[in-house]
Amino acid sequence: MPASHFPPEFLQPCLFSIEQAVMNTKKEFPKLNDRDVELTYDQLKAFFQKLAKGKELDEPESTNPARHALIDAILEVLDMREEMAADEAYILNENYRFGGNLIPNIEVFYSSGFNYLRRSVRFWRKERGQNGYLKFLSEQMP
Repeated sequence: MPASHFPPEFLQPCLFSIEQAVMNTKKEFPKLNDRDVELTYDQLKAFFQKLAKGKELDEPESTNPARHALIDAILEVLDMREEMAADEAYILNENYRFGGNLIPNIEVFYSSGFNYLRRSVRFWRKERGQNGYLKFLSEQMP
């Protein structure tokens, strides 16, 4: 993947947690595919963007059982990270920025992360075919 598409180093632990949730869901739902993952990332990105703007929303859902399970798994992982304050140090910190801008809240942090993940899905699908992203993750995950 081109270097310009790599997420900042400080974002990578959060993205790794999300990708672990993807792989755990894939074990439970073997028919989960790259398109399902991309749609989920898009849905969660939009959800967190709206939350960042102060909107009150219900958590995203899907009628597709695999996508619904994936949404739940990712939200659970993010809730766990919030409980541990794993990403709190990046919020309103002069040393951490996206595109030169301070990260105003955790929702912007997450929505930016989903943007990087979505690009990764598209890249690996182009490089390796229909389920290239999931193949790539399975090779990278312990």
